[in-house]
Amino acid sequence: MAVNSNGSNNRVAGRDFHEKNIQIERYDGSHTVNIAIPSNNDDDRPLLKAQRKELNSLVAAIAEASNTEAFIIWQKVHAEIGVAGIDDMTVNQYKTAESFLHAMLERCKDHDACKTLVSLLLRNSEDCGLRQKLLRYCHINFGTGRLNDLTRSQLQSALSWLEQQSASSHTESSTLPEVRLRASELLRLYPKEIIFFICVGVLVGGAISRVFFNL
Repeated sequence: MAVNSNGSNNRVAGRDFHEKNIQIERYDGSHTVNIAIPSNNDDDRPLLKAQRKELNSLVAAIAEASNTEAFIIWQKVHAEIGVAGIDDMTVNQYKTAESFLHAMLERCKDHDACKTLVSLLLRNSEDCGLRQKLLRYCHINFGTGRLNDLTRSQLQSALSWLEQQSASSHTESSTLPEVRLRASELLRLYPKEIIFFICVGVLVGGAISRVFFNL
């Protein structure tokens, strides 16, 4: 398929189409031709009913997540947009208000997640020695030992490190009973042999001691 369109008198479907030079030598379906029509962003109409409903829904979610009165959140929105109230907001300002509220909601969720992580870290490091190791780890890696000052990702890293430390301590403590169990098991299965080796060891030790004392 070959289309050549040159000059300023191009016409498409009976309408004037002015373009200096458009050339499509070959079109095989793998290319996309996109002609964007500029839109008018100056829409001064009042907010649509669906837009007001969406903004109110976001404000309610933020109020619940942050335990803050809805009117305080609305005040922040109005200050951000530069209006006195929601009735003064236009369709053109809707996206700005929506983005502002979504950012507020994400910050609330992140704050709640951080509080949960701090609680887990404190609960899992009740041992004084382990707590000091945790704070030292945070100070070395994140520049502060104050858990409330850490970001969500930093708290997650600290919790992962703490779980590794706890698992390592549990493995070491569980090894001692296993060794003791093996010793008692050997004594139960081979009492005569063990007593024999003990006696031999005592005799050999006594003989060596006498040799050294005689020297």
